[in-house]
Amino acid sequence: MNSNGYSIGHFLVSHKDVEVNVSILNTDIDKQIEQHQLKIQELEQLKKDHEKKLEGVKEFNDEILRLCGEKSLSESELYASRSEQIEAWLLDMSRQDAPSSIYANLKKHFERVSTRGGKKEKKPAVDKPKLAVGKYRNPETSELVEKIKRNPRQLDEWIRDFGLETVQSWKED
Repeated sequence: MNSNGYSIGHFLVSHKDVEVNVSILNTDIDKQIEQHQLKIQELEQLKKDHEKKLEGVKEFNDEILRLCGEKSLSESELYASRSEQIEAWLLDMSRQDAPSSIYANLKKHFERVSTRGGKKEKKPAVDKPKLAVGKYRNPETSELVEKIKRNPRQLDEWIRDFGLETVQSWKED
């Protein structure tokens, strides 16, 4: 170790060198602080601008609601009157590289609805052949099946295989 500095490993560093390096570090930190302060000011201005827009949107909405009430206009009628502009707005959003969340949500909704096919129509019940209550014996197999309310599966198979009139003729008294 030397009286003018410190021995670090195999290097000799003087007090003057350390002061110069600290001065450079302080200058770099001051520049970074200044850059961050400018960024903070920019963000604060963006926040003020955004708050001003939100206030304008609220005032606009209040004015629309007031006019709708004054003119006896429903919200649905208002949207219907603006349908062409709304459609153009949505089409414009669809062409953007990153459409807004409104567009994405509407797209998901309509995809779900289209895969469901909208509201399903009720299918009319398929009229199954009606057999009278009673016992039916298949003459080929001598199997006996009793019908109480609905056709048992075996009777439905016989009707499919032999026809309704044939199975009706197998009824036992």
